[in-house]
Amino acid sequence: MALSDQEIKTIVEKLRTEYREGAKQSPKVFDAKGFEDRYIQTLKHRGNLDNFLKDEVDFLEKIKTKHKELTERRNASKGETINRILDEQEEKLSKYQKVDFHPLARPEMRYFYGAMTSFAETDLPVLIHIFRGTPEYSGFQDSISMIERVGVTKRGMPSLRISEHIKALLDANGNQSAMERDSQNILKEVCIALAALRKTALECVEKNRVSDRMTVQVNDRDYPKASEAYKNLLFGIALEKIIVKAENIIRDFRMSDLVGLDAK
Repeated sequence: MALSDQEIKTIVEKLRTEYREGAKQSPKVFDAKGFEDRYIQTLKHRGNLDNFLKDEVDFLEKIKTKHKELTERRNASKGETINRILDEQEEKLSKYQKVDFHPLARPEMRYFYGAMTSFAETDLPVLIHIFRGTPEYSGFQDSISMIERVGVTKRGMPSLRISEHIKALLDANGNQSAMERDSQNILKEVCIALAALRKTALECVEKNRVSDRMTVQVNDRDYPKASEAYKNLLFGIALEKIIVKAENIIRDFRMSDLVGLDAK
């Protein structure tokens, strides 16, 4: 049976109150603005309010339970607070550009999009420049395609993969699990591609498949950021920089275990 207008109003006000109260202890965990953004999007797109509110109540209960567990753990071990943990993670990611592509997107995804647009503009053109026309290029093609799908933008519009993510956020209709699932899928897909690119580049360097005399000469008009960062560097040195950049992104976004980056 569908909720009445008065029941909907009561539940929304109760959720707002609980977020306000929770935010007094941990504003980053109890994200009141995030709830309001999701509610507005649901109304705007005429989503099912009954399902939306059910998911929001369940999500808030999970937040409260997790917050209680972390608080108890902090008190028992005199460890760090939730806010400090979140601050440290955001501080680690703050070296990347934060792209606010949609109000429903997680902060981590906004930083990841910034990291990948930078990689696509600065590092990928150099990798392609070094290997295009060589037998080794085929080993990079799948990784390049995946990275371009998330990192290449045209006419100020979001990239193909980010456009799909925005649609997934809206289709989720406020369902936090569905929204989180697509965020994690993007992180996994792209970090697996980065790890494969890194592995192939490393093999080329170690097996001397790269010229030790040629230098990077990318077109500064077409690729200004790549030219500024890599122009006149020897191919081997440029590849080492690209390898380190890929490793840093994987580690900073906590995907090193999943892609086996440090496996022996």
